[in-house]
Amino acid sequence: MNWGTKLVIALGLFMSFILILSMKMIFSDKDDLVEKDYYQKGLNYDAEYLKIQNVQRDAAEPVVSFGPDKKLDLHFKLPAKGVAKFLHSSNRDLDRVFQVTSDSSGAASLRLSDLSSGYWHLELEWKSDTSEYVFKKKVYLQ
Repeated sequence: MNWGTKLVIALGLFMSFILILSMKMIFSDKDDLVEKDYYQKGLNYDAEYLKIQNVQRDAAEPVVSFGPDKKLDLHFKLPAKGVAKFLHSSNRDLDRVFQVTSDSSGAASLRLSDLSSGYWHLELEWKSDTSEYVFKKKVYLQ
């Protein structure tokens, strides 16, 4: 077998490899997007960005600390009411949403006993007085 034949065989194998990967990509049912409703979230991103800017403008970043027995302590600048979302990077089925209502001093706590250990994305969305806020932070649960 001379070098021309080997070159044609190698080129044919490479083209077959590319064709198989293309077909697998086209007929794959799995969608690896981070969010299922990413298009709607993209349209509403300006409103979320304003809420993130409100945190910086009003110096309203909450103090996040972890107590014993997987207890999350939050302290807001003003009394707040909203939601805390715990999003897991590798498994969407582990995501949890908790309702947050602080007392008159702005303190709130959550029990996180049903969450597994590891890294989580914490997204706090709350309302204090007439302002709305969004705060995002990566946290590690032990």
